[in-house]
Amino acid sequence: MAFIKKIKRKWQGQEKWTVTTVTQGSPVSTKELCQYIADSTTASASDVMAVLLSLPKVMELYLKNGRSVKLEGIGTYRYKVSAGMVDNKDDAGESLIRDIRVQFTPERTVTAVGKQRITRRALIPDNLTWEIYDKPSKPRTTPTPDPTPTPDPGGDEG
Repeated sequence: MAFIKKIKRKWQGQEKWTVTTVTQGSPVSTKELCQYIADSTTASASDVMAVLLSLPKVMELYLKNGRSVKLEGIGTYRYKVSAGMVDNKDDAGESLIRDIRVQFTPERTVTAVGKQRITRRALIPDNLTWEIYDKPSKPRTTPTPDPTPTPDPGGDEG
């Protein structure tokens, strides 16, 4: 089950309520993934680890050579850039690139049910349920006033 929490936002000058996802604990490590895959297949944990650790370098090689990388059941990775603009076509080139990112697009399947088309994205199960995460907030620490009255240094009363 996945978790969401209620949050207050300002929208068009008004306070509104919405929800956002909450991630539990620390990320699942490569070692944990390897062990789980090894336990559910005939591969050893060390074989799975060797494959998973080589994946980023292999993906980088293909991406660097202009290819996208599709992992079946997961999705496709490709380079995406943010670039400046110029007036002249001859001035457009690599120097305009400000930022390079790897764009991930989850795999999706479209099935027809009668006249309706249903799109399913990878990694989102059909039976996903949500639970409200209601962990108590930590109390804010505010300075406690000193119960002893401080004498007025000016001696001015009234």
